[in-house]
Amino acid sequence: MTFCIIVGGVCSPIFANIFAHTVIDVWMEEVVKPHCAGKVAWFRYADDMVICCEYERDALRVRKALAGRLARYRLALNEQKTRLVDYTRPRNGHPRPGVFDFLGFTFYWGRSRKGAPLPKVKTSGKRLSAKLKAVNAWGRTIRSRYPLNYIWAVFCAKLRGHIQYYGVSFNTRAVQTFLMKATRILFKWLNRRSQRRSFNWEQFNLFLMANPLPRATVCHALF
Repeated sequence: MTFCIIVGGVCSPIFANIFAHTVIDVWMEEVVKPHCAGKVAWFRYADDMVICCEYERDALRVRKALAGRLARYRLALNEQKTRLVDYTRPRNGHPRPGVFDFLGFTFYWGRSRKGAPLPKVKTSGKRLSAKLKAVNAWGRTIRSRYPLNYIWAVFCAKLRGHIQYYGVSFNTRAVQTFLMKATRILFKWLNRRSQRRSFNWEQFNLFLMANPLPRATVCHALF
């Protein structure tokens, strides 16, 4: 069984990195783990953290202890982001496992090609929406300021950055969805560079053939 504590902080990333090694990491290793009945592991980036406990009772104790530990340093958990999730491997007769978001990904249980339960990740819906809104804002701002070749080069660089971060196992479909929707957004703004439309969709497809987009690919294999 696995119970995950999704921890949200309220301090800045720089501040978190200065203190977190001693306040959290060393404390978890030297104090928390020896007092837990089951296995404990944690994954932290700045002030965001996931703590995985084998037993629910350990997870409840760790959450309470962590709140007290942070309070000693005048820090606090973000209660709106901190929650306990039952992430136990799916089994017949047991409740469906929970899901959680961490660093822009949603962690969930899926199935392998042979039907076996398998932990998987996909782009968080909130992060995908935020990324598309950012593309829309950028396209609206840049559309009339620079020549098309420059805009397209920057756009492709943005897409490559997205692929390099989100291109993990099981997430190719979500990455492809982002590429498609982002391209449609830019197409909309390119057609508003002047009173006259720059492209129709057929012309834009010819442009794409001559100036291909980066392809969705797996940059980081999980298994």
